[in-house]
Amino acid sequence: MLITIREKASGVIGWTIAGIIILVFAVWGIGSYFEGASKIVVATADDVEIDQEQYQQALTNSRRRMVQMMGRNVDSELFSSIVFKRRVMEDLLNNTLQAEYLFSTGYRVSDEQLATIIQTTPAFQSDGVFDRARYENLIRNAGLSLPGYEQQQRRQGAVEQLIKGFAQSAFVAPGSVDSAWKLLGQRRSASYTTLELDQFMDETEVSESSITEEYQSNRETYFMPANIQVEYLQLSVDELAENLGADESELRAVYDDNPDRFVQPGSRSASHILIKVETGADQAVVDKARTTAAELASRARGGEPFPGLAEKFSEDTGSARLGGKLGIVRPGTMVKPFEDAVFSLQEGEISDPVRTEYGFHVIQLDKVTQSKVQPFDEVREEIEKEVLRLRAEEQFNELAEVFGNVVFEQPDSLDPAAEQLGLALRRSEWFTFEDGEGIAAVKAVRDAAFNDEVLIDGLNSELIELDSDTLVALRKLEYQERRQMSLDEAKPEIEEQLREQQASTTMGIEGQALLDQLRSGADWDQLLHDKQLGSVRLPEEQKGLFEPLEQAIAARVYELAEPDGGTFTYGGERISPARFAVFRLEKVVYGDPTAMSDEQRLAVERMLLSRRGTDLIQGWRRGLRQRANVQINEEQL
Repeated sequence: MLITIREKASGVIGWTIAGIIILVFAVWGIGSYFEGASKIVVATADDVEIDQEQYQQALTNSRRRMVQMMGRNVDSELFSSIVFKRRVMEDLLNNTLQAEYLFSTGYRVSDEQLATIIQTTPAFQSDGVFDRARYENLIRNAGLSLPGYEQQQRRQGAVEQLIKGFAQSAFVAPGSVDSAWKLLGQRRSASYTTLELDQFMDETEVSESSITEEYQSNRETYFMPANIQVEYLQLSVDELAENLGADESELRAVYDDNPDRFVQPGSRSASHILIKVETGADQAVVDKARTTAAELASRARGGEPFPGLAEKFSEDTGSARLGGKLGIVRPGTMVKPFEDAVFSLQEGEISDPVRTEYGFHVIQLDKVTQSKVQPFDEVREEIEKEVLRLRAEEQFNELAEVFGNVVFEQPDSLDPAAEQLGLALRRSEWFTFEDGEGIAAVKAVRDAAFNDEVLIDGLNSELIELDSDTLVALRKLEYQERRQMSLDEAKPEIEEQLREQQASTTMGIEGQALLDQLRSGADWDQLLHDKQLGSVRLPEEQKGLFEPLEQAIAARVYELAEPDGGTFTYGGERISPARFAVFRLEKVVYGDPTAMSDEQRLAVERMLLSRRGTDLIQGWRRGLRQRANVQINEEQL
């Protein structure tokens, strides 16, 4: 629970800060309204003008962030929509007002503070020390000027000063922590069942007329994306190694010169029984656990099977199911007291109780395997691969430069590079900008193939690094433009789409009918049995919610009203396009404020302060906007 509270606390204030800072960056960039206005004014906020250049920069930054978050799947039409443009403009106006407020009220970052910010940024450090050259290179590589970046940091620091001031002005009433804990610490007992889309797909039929109607109504949505086929050369360390050979004496020399390398280390296999002791436990608890562990050690030495004792008494549930077996224990893999005990035992010996941070362990050393020198024949293949790869890497480094030069200097064909390097020209399968197989499975390859220099000008691509050991250059062979699908081509896609739509509708109707029956008094177990549906218990603790499905259902369950008396509260809704969940809330146990630890109370208080601080910041921003004289030139959006 405490971890969850911390995550919530940091998330609320963290996202607030991040949101403000991101918008600051979107507004200011390298140039800002402080640095002069262009001739075309898009909007004004009080006496501050927002010019066309600033607005376009904000649009570009917003588009870039969305593409980074959503990938190429983002709908490009969104960026031209008036809704998107207005949102960018509103953010720009709000942050311009914020910037003007900070400037007029004297929020500043001094030269000393700026130096501290920059010098303590890990990205600008080498071995923990600020590296001036690294700093300058990183900033320039990001497309920024040093003055521009430092101005950003000054303004960002001013925003953080303001946020800190709001956070410090927030307060939490004494009773609020107890009230919050009652909700945060509550446990809910619930069960759920799900209807799956696949259950209804087989029952769904789609007529030819409905397929034709869908095609005629939405013909423009059914198209074949642009396809390309390329020829390419590939320079690879692995392929170079395949064409090389190694002398037997050379392999033997590697073996003889590195005797320590071919020693197979010994190993120890162990089992254990764990009796847990929490950190900070009372001495009485510690003594009881030690006594229990000692009794179990005595019973094991007396002849009782160690696996049976582990299964029954060990509180390490993972190994207990395996009779306490941990497998091979190597140096550095276990906490030191445990490791020391393992390496002090003889094969088959059982230890006295060993105290670690987890509690008391009773350890049995199951098996000891001695180290041995591997014979040459056993490691010959490994040595050969290593020798050939080293040679191939040297050859690769030599050829890579030649490869790049020839491809660049003779851009109209890959034949000269193929001849000079002894590489075979290969042909790819057809692929699109979004998807492909073989080398086209690599996004960098698809990007290069659809680059204007390759696609339109017909030139060789630049060298593409598939990985650290593989280089590729390509050129266009054939290209098929994006085109409208025929009805026959689109039919499978349309049929599947319509079937899913019908099945989804049926699933929703059936789910709602099931929910209505339960709310009308139907017995949960009997009804689910009649419907051939299973019932699953929802974990009461958040740490037990591993599956996204159960996390989604739990969120809904915690929104339900508490059951009245001996009744249940039912809920149900579509959890995903392919799943409808019906759930039953059986019991609610609220958190007990008197059982809170000091750490938990502090965490809840911080969370409430964060939320209050966020409310203050958002209210202040709304107030700035409401009081401001704002004018927008709609024609320029």
